[in-house]
Parts: sequence; C-alpha cells; structure tokens
Amino acid sequence: ISKCGDWIIVHGSFPSKNDENNASPRAENPTPAGDSKKRTFATAKVLTHPTHSINIKLTYGFVVDLLVLVSCYGGDGYDPLENALKIQRSRRLVPKHVSNEDHLPEHSTLPVYIGPQDGLKDVDKISILPGQPAGTDFDQYSGYVTVDPNHGRALFYYLAESPVNSSTNPLVLWLNGGPGCSSFGSGAMMELGPFRVNADNTTLSQNKYAWNNVANVLFLESPAGVGFSYSNTSSDYITDDVQTAKDSYTFLINWLERFPEYKTRDFYITGESYAGHYIPQLAHLILQNNKITNQTVINLKGIALGNAYVDDETANTGMFDYFWTHAIISDEIHEGIISHCNFSEGATLTDACIDYIKQGLAAKSNIFFYDIYTPLCSPFSGSTPSISRFDPCTENYILGYLNSPAVQQSLHAKPVQWESCNYFINTNWKDMPFTVLPVIQDLMASGISVWIFSGDTDGRLSVTSSRYAINKLHTSVKIPWYPWMYQVISYKIIIFLFSPNFPISSNQITLQLSVHFTLLVFVSCYGIDGYKPLESALKIQRSRRWELNQASNVHLAEYSTSPVYMGPQEGLKDADKISSLPGEPAGTDFDQYSGYVTVDPNHERALFYYLAESPVNSSTKPLVLWLTGGPGCSSFGTGAMMELGPFRVTADNKTLSRNLYAWNNVANVLFLESPAGVGFSYSNTSSDYVTGDAQTAKDSYTFLINWLERFPEYKTRDFYIVGESYAGHFVTQLAELILQNNKITNQTVIKLKGIALGNAYLDSETDNTGQFDYLWTHAIISDEIHQGIVSNCDFTEGGTITDACNDYINQTRAAMSNIFEYDIYAPLCSSPFRNSTPSISGFDPCTEVYIRAYLNIPAVQQSLHAKPVEYIACNDFIYTNWTDMPFTVLPLVQDLMANGISVWIFSGDTDGSVPVTTSRYDINKLQTTVKTPWYPWMYQGEVGGYAVGYENLTIWTFRPKLPTRARSSVLHFLLGGKASSQSLAKSTRIAQRW
Repeated sequence: ISKCGDWIIVHGSFPSKNDENNASPRAENPTPAGDSKKRTFATAKVLTHPTHSINIKLTYGFVVDLLVLVSCYGGDGYDPLENALKIQRSRRLVPKHVSNEDHLPEHSTLPVYIGPQDGLKDVDKISILPGQPAGTDFDQYSGYVTVDPNHGRALFYYLAESPVNSSTNPLVLWLNGGPGCSSFGSGAMMELGPFRVNADNTTLSQNKYAWNNVANVLFLESPAGVGFSYSNTSSDYITDDVQTAKDSYTFLINWLERFPEYKTRDFYITGESYAGHYIPQLAHLILQNNKITNQTVINLKGIALGNAYVDDETANTGMFDYFWTHAIISDEIHEGIISHCNFSEGATLTDACIDYIKQGLAAKSNIFFYDIYTPLCSPFSGSTPSISRFDPCTENYILGYLNSPAVQQSLHAKPVQWESCNYFINTNWKDMPFTVLPVIQDLMASGISVWIFSGDTDGRLSVTSSRYAINKLHTSVKIPWYPWMYQVISYKIIIFLFSPNFPISSNQITLQLSVHFTLLVFVSCYGIDGYKPLESALKIQRSRRWELNQASNVHLAEYSTSPVYMGPQEGLKDADKISSLPGEPAGTDFDQYSGYVTVDPNHERALFYYLAESPVNSSTKPLVLWLTGGPGCSSFGTGAMMELGPFRVTADNKTLSRNLYAWNNVANVLFLESPAGVGFSYSNTSSDYVTGDAQTAKDSYTFLINWLERFPEYKTRDFYIVGESYAGHFVTQLAELILQNNKITNQTVIKLKGIALGNAYLDSETDNTGQFDYLWTHAIISDEIHQGIVSNCDFTEGGTITDACNDYINQTRAAMSNIFEYDIYAPLCSSPFRNSTPSISGFDPCTEVYIRAYLNIPAVQQSLHAKPVEYIACNDFIYTNWTDMPFTVLPLVQDLMANGISVWIFSGDTDGSVPVTTSRYDINKLQTTVKTPWYPWMYQGEVGGYAVGYENLTIWTFRPKLPTRARSSVLHFLLGGKASSQSLAKSTRIAQRW
C-alpha cells in the first residue's frame, strides 16, 4: 500500500510463468534466481474519497510503484537516486568503495567487441512514429546495438538528426541517471527530444525547443535492463558503474560503424542526475581508448553535467543545506544534521545522523524531489501547469504511449512492458564510487570542456551541491559571476573557468554552472527600469543609520495619551457607498465603500480607504485592515486590485473580473492608503509628505477612530491588522498604539485580536543578513560576493557600513540584474506590443500596468469618490525622504505577544527582498519557545508550505507552485484557527502573493 496525499494505491502481485521459470529474456524482465519477490504481474486500485475508485492492470509490478511516482512524485513514490543512495548509506563505507581509478584503466586496453553493422542503419530508420505531427522535417533512427553476443546483451538507442545541417552539426549523446532510468522516455520524450506525448497517450506534438534543432542527438538506454535495452542473461541486471561505462563505450564503437559519417564529427556527452557518474567515466574511457592505435578515435570535445551526482559528500551536504534555505526543513533538523552527520569519505553515519536524515526526508513529505515547486499529477483532476508550464502528468502519457504495440514496432523495439526506471537494477547496483571529481579533474587537464548546469528548483541534486562540488575542485575563477539573459527575462549563469575554444586563452579550461530557468509569474515590469521602494528606503537607511534610528526613538507612548482628532462623520457612510465601479462584472453581491477620512483638519490631511464587505454574513464577520509597505506604496492599487481584493483589472484597462479567492469572501476587508501622499490620500500642506513611521502610526490610528464613528457597527467586531514588506513596521506600530490607547477610558476601544505580517521588514540586521544569505543560496550571487558581504558588512545595530561593504552590496544588485526582487522566478511584463506571459497561478505579470491605467480613468476616480489625481503605485518622494525608521520593531512584536495578541508571520518562498530566511532569523532573534514543531501543511494532498507554532506566534511558509486557491492560512488565523495540518487543509482561500 502506498499513500499519496488523498490517494491510496493498493498493490497486489502474483507469480507468472516467467517468475516460475525464472530464466526468461529481458523482454519479460525476469526475477533473478533466489529472489522470492513476485514482480511480473500486478493489479492496482487507486482510491480517493468513498465515491471514486479505478482499477489499473499492469504487467509488471514495478509500474505500480511508478504510478505512485507519477501521481505523487516525491512522497511515498519511488525515487531512484535517493533509493540508491539510501542503500549506499546503509553500506557505508561506500560499497567496498570501488573507484574509477581501480577499474577504468583495467579494461581500457581490453579488446572491444565489434559486430557486423552492414545494412543496419537502413533497417533502423523510423518511417513514422504513431501519432507523429505532420511536417516532421528530420530523420530519426532507433534500434539495438549488441555489446555482448555471448550474453545476448544489447542496448537500445534513438537518434534524432537535425532538420538543418545534420551533415555538419555535432553529435550529442544524452544519458539519464537513476541508476536504472530511461534516456529515451525521460530524456527524449519528456525533456529535450523532438516530441512530447499528448494527454491522449496516443499522439505527439512538436517540442519547439528540442536539442536536435542545433545538434544530432543520440539517446542511449543504459545499462541493459533499462527502457528497451535487454540481456538474455538475467545476472547482467546486477550491474554497476564499471560495466555501464564499458558497455556504453562498446555501443559507441559499434554504432559509429553503423553510422560512419559521425566518426569525424565533434562529439559531446551530456546527461543528468546519476549520469554525473556515467558521463565522466565514459569520457575517461574514451580518452584512454583513443590512445590505442587500431581503435576508432572518438572526437570527444566536451561533457555537460546537469544537476549531477558527482560527489557523495557535496550531494548530501548540499541537499540538506538547500532544504533548509528553501524552507523545507526546520532549524532543528538542519542543525541536527550539521552536528551529527559526517558525510566525508570514510566516515560512519551514526544512528543520530540517520534519524535526522529521516526527519528531513519526512519533512519534505510529497514534494517532488527533482523540482520542488512542481505540482503533482492527480488521476482524477485536470493537470495543473507548473512554473515552466510543464504538464506534471507527462510521465503518465509517456508510459501509455511507449507501451503501445504499434509504437514499439515503429521503434524496432522488442515487445516489452516499458518502464521509466528499473527498480531491480537500481536496488542491486554493485559499485558506486564516492566521488568522480578526480575523473573530472583529469578530463579538464586533458583539454576536455566541462560544463555543470543546475536548475534552481532541483532539491535532490541542488545548485548548492553543484557549487560545493566546484569548490572541492579547488580551481580558480577566470570570469566572475554574471547574469545571462534570455529575451527580456533574466536568469543566472556562473562561469568558473574557461574552455579551450572560449575566446580568452587557448590553454584555459571551461567549467560552467548554468542555472536552468524555471518560471513563476508575479507582478509587472519591475526590475530593470522599475524602482524598488523598500530597497531604495533601506539604502537610504544604511547611509543615514544613526540619524534615522535616533529619530525613531520618539516613542509611541509619547503621543498615545495626546488628544485624538475626532471629526463629524454623520451621513458620510452613505456618501461613501459605491453604487458601481466602471467595468464591474455583473452579479456583484457585496457592498463596497470608499472615500476620505480627515486626520488633521489644520493641514487638510486626509487618508483614502476602500472597504469590501463580505457577501455572506458581513454583519458578524471580523474586520481586517490591510496595509501595503514601501514605505509609500498603495494599499488599494497593490493590495486590493492586485493581490487580495474582490476584483482584477483585465488587459483592456477598462473592465474588471471577479477574484474568486478574495479575502472578503470570509471577512470584511478595509484597505488604507497611508501615509498621506500615497495613492489617493493627500494633504494640502506639502511638508506633510516628508514623514516617517511615528506620524504614519498616529495618522492611521486617528483614521481608525474616525472611521469607526462613520461605521459604528464595526466597533464591537473582532479586528485584525495585516500587511506586507515595510508594513512590518506599520502593522506592529499601529497595533502597539491601539493597545496603549485602549487603556484611555474615554477613548474608543478597538477590539484588536491579532496581526499578520507577510514577508515583513521587522529588523534591519535580519533583513540584510537574511536577504544576502537567501540570494546566495538561490544562485543569484556568487560565493565571492557572499563571502565579501559576510566579511565586510556589520549589519548589527550601531555597526558601520564600510565602503568595502557597500561595494559588495552594489555587486549584489548588479548580479540581480532585472530579476524581480519580490518574486525571483517571475517573468517580466512583456512589452506593450506583446501579450503578457501567463504564470502558474494564471496571474498576469502586466497587472500593474492595467491597474495604473484603470485607476487614472476619471470615471473610475469619480466612482471611488477620489480627488482627481495622477494615481501611481508608489510615491518616490515619500520613500526617499522618510524621516524615521527604527532599526527593529521586534521589541514591539514581543510586547504584543506578551499582551495576548496573536502574531502570525507568513513568508512566500520566492520573495528575495524580505525572504523567508529573514523571517526565520527574526523568529530566532525573538528567542521564543517552540510549541508545535515544524511540519508541512497540506492542500488537496500537496504540501502548501510549512508551519511552526510558538507562544502567541506562528510562522507559515508558502510554496509558489500551488494554485491560487491553495494560498490559505491568514484568514484561517483571522477566524481563530489553531496551527494544525488538519485545520490548515480547510483554510479559506487567500491572495496570490503568498
């Protein structure tokens, strides 16, 4: 039985004739002698909810496990690399530590079997694949190459030639890892081949970004037993690195006889995961055998390793460091691994270490190891697009397609039950060298170009592991870290060394780590020419640290007892009611209000608000005040219209659509434009626009007291304050002021119950250290920049920011280029002449463009009862002239907690400005006790994020890959919910920022 979120997969198996005979060829995937497990035939039932079930008949029991992998990737499903490494850990030291140095020289001089190849190329040519799209303009071949005639062992290949210049383009060999996984199914059909299998399992579509557009690409199923490759000798399925390298080399020598036109072509080997072993070992063997005078010389030019397993120590330390920096494991688990696990060669893994490793893997839950932000495939629901718009059910489609008899016949494959990975091979792998880094060093010294490329979101063989592996090579940087660009979207590349063909020096070697781009869309054209209000304000703070901090020592207590202006409110509620907004969709079923509340009649200073009442039970639901940060940014434009309000502005800039996941579905939500000068708020005294934290808190409190007179029905309602970014200051300061003023007997008592802070700026030290640590662990800045900041920057209160520190900070900003700081995987808004790019949540990155146009329509401003102004999202003058900015508001947070006010800190995983790392550092600085240990919270069977409970404090993280409707927690808190995985699953939907 396997459990996959809400899905339960029940496996059953019984013997078949092949098991009983125990001597069949690979075509039936025999169970080796002495193995009592019956794998050859199975039935599975998938159950979910009492009303749904489906029976699936499978001809090989492992495929049932594969179904778990596909439907519930990293949960209880089969994970080939982790499974192999788990076996390695249990045998530590590594399986007798059979090393490359021991073996590759041993067989490099042995005779290589060369079989007859005449006429086989023509036989292997594919006329057409079933369901192939019309207009296919390249040749493709597939078939078998015998590598051991005595054992009847043959490897399957698929060649996709280039549609243009195939006679001159290089030859690229692709290898998938595992060990034991298919290069054809996973490599060609899922990743970089010319076709994709459609959801009907029977037709193909063109992959516009296929590698064969620029090279002739050869996919090899290796070792025997993987994919369509086979042996007639069952003992061949107990194999290892050495035999795999030898068979792959024998394959190449024979294949080049079959395709002699490729003998003089430039040759490259690429692959991923455990192929980090296969590729260097095969390349090393090629180099050695190229020295034999009577042997075919393979024109090897370079290798490329993608998220590759090249060193056991760096793979393990990198993985757990990555898990911690990406908010998957707790501080306690990470510290336990650091303290108890010695992953170096020859070290023994203690019971305590193994226990923490198990805790780390359990915390991961069902997150897909190899792409931590990808959604899962569900057998009953429609597939959910991932960050890269890749269909997570693709492996299901491939499994169905490649098991079609007509497809296997067109591929010239033996009739088999095709599977993505071979469980038996994987679990019986014999030798697994601790490291292949010495082999890579030897290749570099021999003039072979080496590229290491890493996707940002692979958690098993992370970019962190790749960087650690490169550091272990002890080689020098020749070209410093820089961003590489694709169209208008910024991604990252790190060059550590150069290649012989790189236009710098003929004797330099290349080693590159390129970071694969994965997309998660958020807001508009911030980045290159856009401004970043929080970063600008903090830059000013760094240059005026002492002055701003001293100004902030004007304590809230100083003015909490001063008289609060109370203006006449009678009749203003009715005047503020919005009859209808221009372009509002039909069927709007809630009341909305907007207008001004005067907070200083002498200066004629007034704050603008927008209230969206709940469509159901508005008379009993709580009141939530939303504040956007900056400082100086609009709560109405950004908060209501972009994030959590009831409407979205459509691309025509004129009409609105309903936000199905608006917060007013479960609460009455009040958006306040504060301070004066932000959004539609104003003052007739220009000096009021030079303001700061203290005045903002005082004005916000004055607003609330007057607004409650205008809306007296809310005086007894539970009240919550929520905000993001610099509103970490606004929210806490206003809450503290409310607590103080509630003690005044003749003052309106505001029924404050709690506050929630989203990716909030609370403490200057933690914000700076957290941000730069986050940018380093997310492959945005280099080791050198990060180390320079650590060594030269003192971010503590009273610390001096030196010129050297500022220089490294400037280098960081340059490295970030035009990445959107508030969501590092968001593509930018397209130019005005192109369509915007959709995101995983369906959120349009050009939304702010639409909002600005809409809110500047005179009819819209009139319907909002707003003064005619040029609406802008953030006021540059206000944030560049901010007068007081306390170094920290954590003491206020502690005071609120001590007074029984619930505090929730929630952080989106991909905010690089005030990242989840900063939030965790904030919590640590509060020095409070854990009540509910770190755990994953679930939404529809998937991990939505993680939570930790403290006394009157909870931190929640949000993963970006879930659909918008799953961003649930804050309103659950507002309704008085406790931190538990059961209640979280029932939480109400909230806005897409988190």
